[in-house]
Parts: sequence; C-alpha cells; structure tokens
Amino acid sequence: MQSGGFTPGIAVRLAAVHGRVFVKAVPADHDLAPKYRAEAAVAARLPHATPAPRLRWTGDLDGWVVLVFDDVPGRHPDLSPDSPDVPIAVAGVAGLAATLTPSPADAPPAPMARGGLLHGWGELLRDSARDKPDTGLGPWERDRLPLLAELEKAWVPRAEGWSLVHGDIRPDNLLIRDGDGALMVIDWAQPSIGAPWQDVLDLIPHMIMAGHEPRAAEKALIGVPAWEELPAEVVTSYAAAYAGYWTRMSRQPPPPGVPHLRAYQTHAARAALMWTHVRLL
Repeated sequence: MQSGGFTPGIAVRLAAVHGRVFVKAVPADHDLAPKYRAEAAVAARLPHATPAPRLRWTGDLDGWVVLVFDDVPGRHPDLSPDSPDVPIAVAGVAGLAATLTPSPADAPPAPMARGGLLHGWGELLRDSARDKPDTGLGPWERDRLPLLAELEKAWVPRAEGWSLVHGDIRPDNLLIRDGDGALMVIDWAQPSIGAPWQDVLDLIPHMIMAGHEPRAAEKALIGVPAWEELPAEVVTSYAAAYAGYWTRMSRQPPPPGVPHLRAYQTHAARAALMWTHVRLL
C-alpha cells in the first residue's frame, strides 16, 4: 500500500506475471471517479517517449474504477535549496512539451479548465463586500483585495496553446526513477490543452514550500524558454491566482475522506502569497 497524495482511493504495488505493476482505484460512485477516468483517457494516449508510466489496463471492476500502470521504482524529488533534484525536476517538467505538442489527447482548453479553477481573490472580495466575517486573511492581502482580485485574471489569455498540460505538478506527482535518475511524471488527472509554461511555473510555489526564497526559486528556471519568454506581468498574475485559489480552498470544509488537504492548501497559500508579495514589491 502506498502512502501520500490526497485521494481516498486504493494505491498498491503488486507483483504480476509480466512484472510489477502499480494499481490505483476508487469507487465508481465517488466524486473523484471522473478524474480517474480522465487520467486513464490521457494516459492511454501519451506517446511512448513521454516520461510517464505506461498504462497497462483500465476499466470498471466490481464497482471500482481501476487503473493499472507499469510500476516505476523511484522516489519523489527533494525541491529544497541546493538539492541536486531541483535541476532534474526543472529539466524534466520543461521537457514535457517536446513530446506533448501538439496534444496527443483530448482535454479541455486551459483557459477554461485552469482559468475556471485558479482564482479566489474575487470571491473573497465579494464576501468582504457582503460583510461576511473574515477568519483567515492577513493584513497585507486584506488591504489589497481589489488589486489581487483584478491581478489574478491577467494570466488566463496567455494560457492558450497546443500542448498537453499536466495541471498538477507538485513533488508527489513526480518520481526520480531508480537506476538512471530520470524524472517521471505521474497522476495525469487534471489535463488541459494550453501553453506549457504553466507546468513549469507550478514548480515555483512548491520550491518555496520546500524552503526556497521566491526569487531563488525563480532563478532555478533561468534558461528554460517557457520561463524566459513569459512576460513579467503574466508571472505575477499567475502567482496571485495560485495564492487566491489556495487561500479560497483552504477555508472550505474538509472533503470527506481527505483529512489533510486543507492543511496542505494553507501551507501552499502562504508560499504563493510570499511569491506574490515579492513580485509586487
């Protein structure tokens, strides 16, 4: 049985006749079942060169949505300062576009799928205008709610593109493979079609969570075209959008069977706020 992640399903490594496999499953009537089906649909279409485990089988079995992948022995990368895993993660994520442009799978456009998700300051501003009690905002973001609500929108048009975007890049969705040290990307449950800079920038708040100062995290992306070619205002907007999203979500009740998600989102919100703060100085 595997630990980690936030999904209340089954995740096990098994010895099969033709080699070891990784099996993940969730009840077919669970709210997250559509995400499992989305992951299966994308995984089945990934080119062979994609650094991702091969999908061996998927289907419904005794009331469960089941996905069976090749097992990948490895470990999650350490994104802390001076870790040798950081350049491996950056190069691996940045390299996804080479095999995933144009997108090999059907998925919603990123401006709609991710733009409809990554926001939060607008809702918090409307709550404030309705005199709802504030139980979590700090003075910096509370004083700048109108600015942040406007700022979090600007990145969305720049999310258009033709690449398959993973959409959930974080350390526990990355593996450094035993043996050759190659980066593998797992859990393709939030795909979209758009600009590949999104997956690359998603590393920054997680590097901050791992101990980087925001500017140091950004320097780790120097030389990556997806970073170098992106206008500064788009980066700032994206940072603000993530901070708003995580702030909004961390204030929601915990979803059933996922007790640690809100604590993670609170931690992530602080990291994204640090990033946003520095970019607005």
